Amino acid sequence: MIRAVRSLSPSPDIPGRRRLSGRTSWLIAVVTVVAALVGVPPAFGDGGVQYPGPSGTFTDDDGSIHEENIEAIVVAGITKGCGKNLYCPGDEITRAQVASFLDRALQLPATGTDFFSDDDGSIHEAAINRIAAAGITQGCDTDLYCPAEKLNRGQMAALLARALPGLSPATKDYFTDDDGSTHEANINVLAENGITEGCDTGLYCPKKRVRRSAMASFLARALDLAPDRPPAVSPWRLELVLGRIQGGTTDLQAPAGDDRLFLVTKDGLIRIISDGAFLPEPFLDLSETVLDGGPEEGLLGLAFHPDFDTNRKFYVFYTDANGPDGHSRVYEYLADAADPDRADPSTARHIITFEQRPTSATHKGGQLQFGDDGLLYIAVGDGGGSRDPFEHGENPQTELGTIVRIDVDVDPGADPAYGIPPGNPFADGREGLPEVWAYGLRNPWRFSFDGEHIYIGDVGHLAAEEVNVADASLAGINYGWDTMEGTACYEPPVDCDRDQLFIPQIAYSHDVGVAVIGGYVYRGTAIPEMVGRYFYADFVGGWIRTFLYEDGRVTEHYDWSRSVELSRFVWSFGVDGHGEMYVLARYDVWKVVPN
Repeated sequence: MIRAVRSLSPSPDIPGRRRLSGRTSWLIAVVTVVAALVGVPPAFGDGGVQYPGPSGTFTDDDGSIHEENIEAIVVAGITKGCGKNLYCPGDEITRAQVASFLDRALQLPATGTDFFSDDDGSIHEAAINRIAAAGITQGCDTDLYCPAEKLNRGQMAALLARALPGLSPATKDYFTDDDGSTHEANINVLAENGITEGCDTGLYCPKKRVRRSAMASFLARALDLAPDRPPAVSPWRLELVLGRIQGGTTDLQAPAGDDRLFLVTKDGLIRIISDGAFLPEPFLDLSETVLDGGPEEGLLGLAFHPDFDTNRKFYVFYTDANGPDGHSRVYEYLADAADPDRADPSTARHIITFEQRPTSATHKGGQLQFGDDGLLYIAVGDGGGSRDPFEHGENPQTELGTIVRIDVDVDPGADPAYGIPPGNPFADGREGLPEVWAYGLRNPWRFSFDGEHIYIGDVGHLAAEEVNVADASLAGINYGWDTMEGTACYEPPVDCDRDQLFIPQIAYSHDVGVAVIGGYVYRGTAIPEMVGRYFYADFVGGWIRTFLYEDGRVTEHYDWSRSVELSRFVWSFGVDGHGEMYVLARYDVWKVVPN
């Protein structure tokens, strides 16, 4: 998770550097081991976000010799700058700030020990304690860390050398101005390993204060990080399809190859958009059946059967106005045999009901998707209530806080109206409900499949939002709520057991957004540059981001809010029958089109 760091610092170090064979592979191995111990993935390429455009992520580092390295530590999730569009490269860093940089870079494990008395209440206190527990610092004096003290280049060398104990030892004395310094040995180690070339010929300037720009170069070289350069101009933009839609939007789907768009409205309608306009009559009207009371209640999801062209089947998820308040139901319907632009209400067949809390109008989930296996996957929220009061999230004995997987291709008269896939993790019903496929989720408002992966945007609680990318063939994954929120411990707040939990690839703090909106991987043909990129958004943050996930890593993680105009907050995403993507604002539908 990325948190803001106020001010850090440049030294005259230049970006060119030498490399020693074997150092990079050793470092990656060490950080991977540390990450495994604390239950999080290595920080390389995971979590940072960049802003496309001629200025890159920040506007105040343009032309700096450190700019590439600043972008590199953004990609690694080590910094998000000092303010809006700013990195403050000339600011001198303090000992407290460098602790946070190192903590994020190395993903150090939590500790319950308070090492120093003079950092109490500091926003950097936890990071200071973690680098102390790791043996990177012993403070500045007995029981003191001196967090406000400015850091010099000699001290920077000592911290990095301790943080990376596997660096090759120095074979010579590189500089003349550090002779007799307590940091001389560490300075030579950094030079030997290509992390520094000094400040001038034969000089290191050990007493010179470190600035944020030079800090970026030190870290980028030490961790062998490199930036993904965002495009200078966005290859896509948003084009309005329809606006001022009554009832509010929740979902947009279409059968494969179909030119029509089926828009789901929160108040209970499915309407067909054809040639940029609604057909006069709705495809299906469930307004008398759907409870559209709370902010997360209503007609929430639509999925067409993979064989819709021949069997005419489709499925809806809604909160029910005619039963116990708050319960959610999934029904099957058939398109009218005589009129493909209308559904036949008489064909309604109840599939499954989720008994969610009648006193809560939130955390319903609602997404329906068919996987490549032909099975129906259903996202169900934990039922609401602050802090998961009934411990639904990690309890597979309830369908709340899960993704359910069922087989709807059963005899029409079967009761229940679905079968249990034998590959479900609790198919025998002994340790969990047979319907449960994955659990440990809070409110998986939107999820989607792309080839062998499932992408899940899970709305967070008080601190973090997350996006999970998992192998779609793996059943029984515990996504961690409420032991974790994002990548951090939640209950308990420290020293939680994460060994068997899935760690999200993307987790961001509520500094930048409060309600993640999961999307889709773009597989259309109109924008070749975006093929394979996953789109997601934040309803409160008001931005859209994309990333590429391949070889188990997040790369090209870009925030498009400075390049693409967003006139409305994003509520959901949709995909048409040809793989082109749509963005749903609360009352508008926008299409992602070439720029």
